[in-house]
Amino acid sequence: MPPPRETSPGLREVQAAFGRGLRDDTIDGDDMQVLAPDAGAPAFDAQFDVYRNNAWQFFLAALERTFPVLQKRVGQEFFRRLAREYRAQHPSRRGDLHWVGAAFPAWLAVRLAGTGYQWLADLARLEWACEEAVAAAQSPALSIGQLGGVAPEALARISLRFQPSLLTVDSPYPVWTVWQANQGDDSDSGPTDLAQGGEHCVVACIADRVSVYRLDPADYRLLQRLNAGDCFGDAIASATVDAEVLARLLAWAFSEDLVVGISPSAPG
Repeated sequence: MPPPRETSPGLREVQAAFGRGLRDDTIDGDDMQVLAPDAGAPAFDAQFDVYRNNAWQFFLAALERTFPVLQKRVGQEFFRRLAREYRAQHPSRRGDLHWVGAAFPAWLAVRLAGTGYQWLADLARLEWACEEAVAAAQSPALSIGQLGGVAPEALARISLRFQPSLLTVDSPYPVWTVWQANQGDDSDSGPTDLAQGGEHCVVACIADRVSVYRLDPADYRLLQRLNAGDCFGDAIASATVDAEVLARLLAWAFSEDLVVGISPSAPG
């Protein structure tokens, strides 16, 4: 009876071993047999360090570009420690490194829970919203004059469609203030006064420029309902605001080119 024939590892097996090798400090024996069965382990591992270091540096650079304010607040050394811990649990699973930070805010909330620094997770949520806005589609904006053709009695049934990039982020901490104070390479906002209380933020990308707004709670609630598709009448009721708040919010939203659709369509 002939001896069993050895089979070479398949592509998926090689790719999995290669990925584990990029994330670990050393390649274990089983993966070594897959990647380089004829090579000496120490020599191959040393050569593999080039790939390992490059993968880490690309991952770190992507996080640094996505969360520059967070890095400024915690310092480069601690940010890199967080990045290593995060990468161990959430390695990149796409060819586009733009998305490596998607799970970072939620991970950070667990990592910093009970430390007194859990507010940094909300700051990370705001910065990630900026990244999502950049990647979203952009649509032509409408002017507020296009509401002029709507009969007053029909206004309550009107609903709006906003820029696809529009996102809302609220926090019990002053994250917009921190974000705003840390724009620019030379900025230095000093200690964060958490006693300032919570803030409600809106993020959108218009003409390839990301804007981050701070709204008061009433405007924010109303915008959330309108962005969810509520008509004016239902949105006012759900947000427990009055028509004056609606008028103010509409004036702002149209002036910032955030509105891209009106339904039912106003007469031309």
